[in-house]
Amino acid sequence: MPRLSTSARSADRELVKGLNEGDEAALATLYDEYAERLYDYALSMSGDPKVAADIVHDTFIDACRRAPRMRDHLHLGPWLYGAARRRCVRRGRAKVLFWDRDGEFADAPFPDRADEDDLGLEWPPSDELHGLLRAALSRLEPADQEVMLLAFRHGLRPARLGTTLGLSARRAAQRVHKGGADLEASLQIAVRDAERACAARTAEPEETESGAPAAGVPAAPVREEAAAAGPPPRPARGMARILHRRGDDSPADTETEQHVAGCRDCLRRGRVSPAALLRRAPAPILPAALRHRVMHTATDPELAGYRADIAARGGALTPSGLPIQPDVPSPFTRRWLFTGGGMAGALVAAVVAVLVMGPGIGSGPLSWPPFRTGPAPSITHEPSDDGGGHGRRPSQGPDGGPQGQPAQPPANPQTDEKGPQETKNPSPGPSQPADPPVQPGVLVVNPAKVEMYGTKTAQVSLAARSGPVTWTAMTSTSQLILSQMQGGMSEGDTTSLTLTLRTAIIGLPGQGTLTFTDSEGALHQVTVVWGATLL
Repeated sequence: MPRLSTSARSADRELVKGLNEGDEAALATLYDEYAERLYDYALSMSGDPKVAADIVHDTFIDACRRAPRMRDHLHLGPWLYGAARRRCVRRGRAKVLFWDRDGEFADAPFPDRADEDDLGLEWPPSDELHGLLRAALSRLEPADQEVMLLAFRHGLRPARLGTTLGLSARRAAQRVHKGGADLEASLQIAVRDAERACAARTAEPEETESGAPAAGVPAAPVREEAAAAGPPPRPARGMARILHRRGDDSPADTETEQHVAGCRDCLRRGRVSPAALLRRAPAPILPAALRHRVMHTATDPELAGYRADIAARGGALTPSGLPIQPDVPSPFTRRWLFTGGGMAGALVAAVVAVLVMGPGIGSGPLSWPPFRTGPAPSITHEPSDDGGGHGRRPSQGPDGGPQGQPAQPPANPQTDEKGPQETKNPSPGPSQPADPPVQPGVLVVNPAKVEMYGTKTAQVSLAARSGPVTWTAMTSTSQLILSQMQGGMSEGDTTSLTLTLRTAIIGLPGQGTLTFTDSEGALHQVTVVWGATLL
């Protein structure tokens, strides 16, 4: 089977420098060192050899143009993995990592790490290892499968893994720890299922009349080998969680345990680790024509536009010059999401506060602040009756004045402010004739409807026609405040009132009414509507 390249790694700084200078030898060296690994990763993610070859081709062409923009040239490897990963995610990755089912698990495709996989026992058959690997990975999320692939098979440490995934080294280490525990527990479940199936297939050893095992059953040597190899590995921490989720938290039955203790195949199967499975999984064969295709695209002057298009489809880069991953928000986006979440929470709290104690919500009895917006009622003094009766005095005339005296003109209602032409006429003496009563005028209110959208102030105009006018005003809600609530005007005068909308931090749309009453008791209403306001 193929084995990934064992050539010595060139310094990443030198490769980046060569790419920046347009050195074809640097691109060829870069391809020889990373092509097989990137193809293995892209094929595992996509499951299509043609798509994986296209991803590797575009990744190297993109690296020739944009990899030198990295702030730290030691991140060349993670840059390549990140560029390939972005294209895999954009094309859509498989739910379960892809492996060649016809490949053999005999040799490790990473020879420099093969000594870590020495189990001291012979490996189970490849078809059984394929089943264990698929069963173990199928219980993990696709994102966790990818983390296990990069960490255990491609050997990316947390810092380089975080650079590839667009995460911090700490978060990458946490994901490796959690994914490793879940993968170990998932593999233990698959091993236990295989042990039960093996115990069911194996017939119980026939015993002779003396109680000795039948011939051909080497039970004792197998038990001795099991004792020498030590106890089977303990389940990982995540196994209890997965068993509980799966509904299979009962311990193995006694017959299965006895079978495992005397079965050579079960002993081999029980000592297979997830990391060893991933490292020894079959490696794909890199297409031979892919190298020529990459070199031709990167060096042909007529394909400059094609190279620019490939780089443009690679997406944006971070401030450090690394590819931005489509499924991982950038730190700037996370910061704004956090700020937006806080603002949304404050907005919800403000809306609740307005609904509970805000002014003018609906027409309920709630009023805030507790002051009156209508005019004070006028106070009249009834003349006293000396005789204690309820009728008119005998000395009063028909018009309410003293008998034999002319009637006094009616006094105007008391107002806080007087018009500029308002004068105080002394009552005429006994020898002077009384002035004819002044005819009240007509109050004109303009406009009939006030719309307050995007503003909190408006103007309302009052005018007196055909005579003097006194008026009072009242608002339907405490949110509407007039600059003057009562007054008087001479004929032809006009008065401009300022209407102010008072709201809380967040104001809801609403509607109110201004009611003006003139000296004759006629009502003049003005409809006021407003929209939502903030601050």
